[in-house]
Amino acid sequence: MKVNKENFQQNKIISKIKSLDEILVEDFRVSQKQLDEAIEEQKATSRSLSEILIENEVILEIDMLKALAKHLNLEFRENFPFQEISPKLIQKLNISFCLQHMFIPISEDNLNVTVAVSHPLDTESIDDLRVLLNKNIKRIVAPKDLVEMAINNVFERQELVDQNKGLGADDEIDGIEGLDVAHNLLQDNEEAPVRREVTAIIRRSISEKASDIHIEPFEDRVSVRFRIDGRLREVRVIPKKYQSSVSTRIKILAKLNIAESRLPQDGRITLKVGTREIDVRVSTLPIKFGERIVLRILDKSGGLPHLDDIGIPKAVLKNFKQMINQKHGIVLVTGPTGSGKTTTLASALMHINKPDVSIITVEDPVEIQLPGVSQVEVNDKAGLSFAAALRSILRQNPNIILIGEIRDSETAQIAVQASITGHLVFSTLHTNDTAASVTRLVDFGIEPFQITTAVVAILAVRLVRKVCFHCREPANHTAEELNLIGLSKKDTVGKVFYKAKDGGCNQCKSSGYSGRIGIYELLVFDDAVRNFVLKSSDGASLKKMCVQRGMKTLSDSAQERFINGETTLEEALYATQVESDQEKEVT
Repeated sequence: MKVNKENFQQNKIISKIKSLDEILVEDFRVSQKQLDEAIEEQKATSRSLSEILIENEVILEIDMLKALAKHLNLEFRENFPFQEISPKLIQKLNISFCLQHMFIPISEDNLNVTVAVSHPLDTESIDDLRVLLNKNIKRIVAPKDLVEMAINNVFERQELVDQNKGLGADDEIDGIEGLDVAHNLLQDNEEAPVRREVTAIIRRSISEKASDIHIEPFEDRVSVRFRIDGRLREVRVIPKKYQSSVSTRIKILAKLNIAESRLPQDGRITLKVGTREIDVRVSTLPIKFGERIVLRILDKSGGLPHLDDIGIPKAVLKNFKQMINQKHGIVLVTGPTGSGKTTTLASALMHINKPDVSIITVEDPVEIQLPGVSQVEVNDKAGLSFAAALRSILRQNPNIILIGEIRDSETAQIAVQASITGHLVFSTLHTNDTAASVTRLVDFGIEPFQITTAVVAILAVRLVRKVCFHCREPANHTAEELNLIGLSKKDTVGKVFYKAKDGGCNQCKSSGYSGRIGIYELLVFDDAVRNFVLKSSDGASLKKMCVQRGMKTLSDSAQERFINGETTLEEALYATQVESDQEKEVT
């Protein structure tokens, strides 16, 4: 009997391919019980097995992709140089198609186009891509974040090429109607070059996880800067002759008066990026060379982290939880703009939010939507200030009140009265540390005896940039450098410190840093603190006394992040510079 050698080889290869179940159990430590439970859930819900395993925290998303790649005999790449992808590869595609199916062509030869995919089981879209490109498709599997970053980067560069070819002096955007519904940014294929320019700027800012866009006119140009991880960097320069058109386009989207350029204006744009809802707050300010425009980006779909997951050290978290479970009093969170105060308070509220508790907030604006919480947005034009809203809220008899910010003496007085009369009040102050908040309350006209009666705790928050774990480099610091953060060589024996790599990598967009992490300082009002405040409201002296009694300062928290390798010495010093200067003055 003749044996077909080709069929024999194919059967041999097939017999070596493991099932996905085997790979998960053998290579990724998924227990058979966990797998069986996920399969049962899959039958009941018709959801994919990978979705269920990831959502139930049985396996990390990246490990699930590795398992799928191994099962399908595909190459897995945790990284690839997406900046080198030629825009020519996407000329027949549009960004919404690529983002919907989460793939991007990365290279080609005479026969094949290599495509990075993050949904390797989606073969129908690959068939569509094969028809569109008229070439065979070779797949590699890559993380979703990397593929999304590559898609936005390549289409961004393609748009720049198109704009350089087509942006003409006669392009106008007058007469365009405003948007009455949420505008889907991924479906924005508008031909007008200025519209494309504005769309490209906003799309790129969302892709790079910027918190703000700053559009600043100068004498000969218009600078576009993104605030990423708390730091501004210039990403684009718009020719001066298009300044008015860009400004008008943004005003139309934000439903502002396009004829008014002499007074500041505030508005908002609601966008959709795929399934994500993005709220953009727009602020215009007339300056010498035109209107300065700032767009603050709030991703509503980002989800609110649990209080246990926002990075508060265990010892601080334990005490903070005790304070927010009080029946009455004021809990303050303090720090500069963009330091994480709102997220911290929102997570604290959701931690204590129960069916038998009534919570009302008054904010300007409402940044994070909280389920089960009544949220009031300040409207000064209509006469609804913080103070006016608070007076009405007290008549609603809630258990807990959140005041977005104590800005004036009237709001401070109402907050104190509310806490004394049986309400738990949360709010924020813009001060450098916990002790300085006492001085600020006194400045608002609150008497020391009222502070000691009302305030139960003050939490100071700052954010430091995390050094990129993909490209960080070991650092050798001198004794003098370590002394700047309060460490000696003896304290650092056996420790490995890191610095940001010059030029960074793809993962951190060449910055050397990726994401931010909090540093914290908690001042609990016990009897010793109350007695001190009754005698003196000097913040510096109060802080010195608390430190002597064991309070961990922001500098201590930053030092801990540095020792753990989470941030760099430069970043730790930058975040606590004001505090260090104040300590020097006291000593």
